[in-house]
Amino acid sequence: MVQAEDSSADAYGLLTSQIEDMRTDLGLDVDYLGLVVNHYDARRGYIATSSLQSWMDIKDPRVVGVIGDLKEQKEAVRAKRPLLAYSPRCDQSVALRALAREISK
Repeated sequence: MVQAEDSSADAYGLLTSQIEDMRTDLGLDVDYLGLVVNHYDARRGYIATSSLQSWMDIKDPRVVGVIGDLKEQKEAVRAKRPLLAYSPRCDQSVALRALAREISK
């Protein structure tokens, strides 16, 4: 999961570099299943929307889901409960189940 902000892009670059090093050093075959943009809210303006577009422009791995920045995710963290148990019918839970279906294909 990544977020629609510049610091997440920097962290993603470091992660992919480490994955590539492991692939080379250990002879591992690691598949990228896709990217999920988490905590997205277009009301945050240009940084969020342009960051989302930058993630979408990456074709390999592609963006397989966008999870909105809604209150239920934060409430579940505060309650120390999994989101799908805390609020199984909220938009975020629906999106996460759709994501699970997508990457299991």
